[in-house]
This record gives sequence, C-alpha cells and structure tokens, in this order.
Amino acid sequence: MFKITERQYGIIIQQAMAAFPQETGGILGGHGETILGILPIANKAIDKANETFGISADDVERAYHFLVKHQLEYLGIYHTHPRGAPYPSTKDLSYKQKHLFIIGLKEKNNPELYAWKVDDFGQVRGEDIKIISDVGATVVDIMTGKPRLSENIGGQELDQLTQRVNAFIQGRKPEYHRYNPTNWDASTFSTFA
Repeated sequence: MFKITERQYGIIIQQAMAAFPQETGGILGGHGETILGILPIANKAIDKANETFGISADDVERAYHFLVKHQLEYLGIYHTHPRGAPYPSTKDLSYKQKHLFIIGLKEKNNPELYAWKVDDFGQVRGEDIKIISDVGATVVDIMTGKPRLSENIGGQELDQLTQRVNAFIQGRKPEYHRYNPTNWDASTFSTFA
C-alpha cells in the first residue's frame, strides 16, 4: 500500500486541475511504498498535450538529481488522463514502468488517483493508496533545506495563529479558547520521584 501525505496529494490534484484539459505529471520519490517527494514536470508534448504527457532528457536528469539530493528511491511517474479513467493505457504500459500513478479526470470535479503495479509480463494490478495526515510532519524547503513553518501546521491552526499575530500587531489582546476546568484531584499529584 502506497502512502502519501495530504499536502502531497493536494499538490498533485491541484496540478492536474490547473493543467486541465491538457495532461500533466511528474516524478514520485520515496522509500519503499512511502511517497516522500514530488517533482512536478511541465508537459513537453506540446502538439499533443491533450492526449499525452511527455518529458525531456533534461527532465530525466533533473529528476535524477532531485532524487539523489534528497536520498529518495524512484517510485514512478504520475500523470493525468484528463478525459478518461485512471487506468493505464496501452501507451502507458509500453514505457515498462514498475509502478504507474494515474489521475483520472473523467469527472473534472472528482479526480481519482490510482496506483498500478506492472509485472515483468505486462500484467497490471491495482495498488492501494492511503492518504495520511500531515499533522506532525515537517515540510522542508528543497531549496534551503530548512523547515517551512506555514506548512508544518494545519490550515485552521495557521489561520488562528495569523489572527492572533494580527491582533497583537494592532494592539489588541489576542483571544484564546478557554477550556473548562477538569475534575482533577490535586492530592494525587506528587513531585517526589
């Protein structure tokens, strides 16, 4: 079963929706079946962008350096089928990839991400994908190698933090949620070890 974070899934789906009706895609890297890195790539099949996703030799080299730099294994290429189901086409299978990740946009507002494993005989079987929470994950900027605070916390938490910071800047006292007291018996607590 492949695992992908909510943020990574969001990046792939946003890319797919933004490129519609053209195909788009990129490279996935990670360890085992855990996706840890995404490298979106612009479609180089300019004349047939609505029918195929193409990459250049420069894209392959850039992907190689991306994977090496971040110590990731190559997991596969992801791409879209803007008007079809997320099932590998004959052309997809001709590239002899071990794994195929396809986003089907048959229903544009209901994208479907599927993973497929292709054996040595060309037989295709579905692989499960589990979208896991970003909570507790540290997002690292690939350019600086430093954590990105705004992407390490959830959207609602970031909105609350932004409101509190803005209130403080404007000279207002930030408001915090007050919890009801619990029925805790302090006599059971001891600082002696």
